[in-house]
Amino acid sequence: MSVPAPVPHLQRSLRRFDIMAMGVAAVISFNVIGQIATGGGQAVIWIAVIAVAFLVPYALVFAETGAAFPQEGGPYVWVEVAFGRPAAVLTTMFYWVTNPVWLGGSLVFVAAGAWDGFVLPLGSGTVADYAFKLVFIWAAILTAVVSLRRGKWITTAGAGAKVLAPAFFTGTAVAYGIQHGFRGLQGTGFSPTGVGFLALVPVLLFAFVGFEAPNAAGDEMLAPQRDVPVASGVSGAIATCCYLLPVLAILSAAPPGRVTGVGGFMDAARLVFGIYGDWRGPLLTFVALLFVVALLTQGSAWMIVADRMQAMAAADGGFFSRGLGAFHPRLGTPVRMNLLSGVTATVFMAAAMNLA
Repeated sequence: MSVPAPVPHLQRSLRRFDIMAMGVAAVISFNVIGQIATGGGQAVIWIAVIAVAFLVPYALVFAETGAAFPQEGGPYVWVEVAFGRPAAVLTTMFYWVTNPVWLGGSLVFVAAGAWDGFVLPLGSGTVADYAFKLVFIWAAILTAVVSLRRGKWITTAGAGAKVLAPAFFTGTAVAYGIQHGFRGLQGTGFSPTGVGFLALVPVLLFAFVGFEAPNAAGDEMLAPQRDVPVASGVSGAIATCCYLLPVLAILSAAPPGRVTGVGGFMDAARLVFGIYGDWRGPLLTFVALLFVVALLTQGSAWMIVADRMQAMAAADGGFFSRGLGAFHPRLGTPVRMNLLSGVTATVFMAAAMNLA
């Protein structure tokens, strides 16, 4: 069995709570909640089905591999041990490249839309719009550059935002329904259909992936054999609730046909927050800020783990120069790989702004 050589300069700083928070920050995707809710009542059924049929075995598999092979690089090491270096290198390349493209794509555009609509106007294609997106991208990269001992608190704050915002929204939607009736649920069909399966299951599979992500920092965990399985179980339960409850809340509050794929969560918040009277505006701004912070820290979490995986592949003689696999001696992070991700995300964002 061949595994990459241990990385020098790494500090073991990830406890069970940190692993769980990183999993929550990586997995929960606010930008797909509205898209899931467009499926209507059957979205609730498919969330429950995917949670049982996919999430549970998926989490169990990676709880086992993460505890048995806790080396830095996580999934890269697992694939290399099972199938050899070429398969591991190709897998890791595909795993990594989606993340800077996503950071400079839908993630930053949804964040800018929320900021523009609920915090401060940015416009489209303006200097302010470009500035916001550049700051968003490079703030996520900076979080990955700093030492994990400090950067983990940023992803932990993001995990807190991802739990707080849905909880507050769900409670408000219940209060709104008590006052005005749960009109959105009237006539909503909960029976699963083939069309619903084709529309929702791919999105839900994307929404529930990522519990293997913290294992990319395996050599920075204090007790992976003990902590990874528990953290995977807790973060999986939190993720299921953070998808299921907001979708139910959106469906109960928004009239049929009013749910949109991109703005579903914030549009529904605009509606139900009417029960707060004059506090509606400030509370919407507060939730929008939580929404943006959650998106930012999700990008940060994926940059932290995906860049580590790709750096381990580069250091092991895979794609890119071995120099991109170097970890900073003081920070213990793959700074060169982080910067490459930042440049990739920036180029993709600029292309999307000018071509799409």
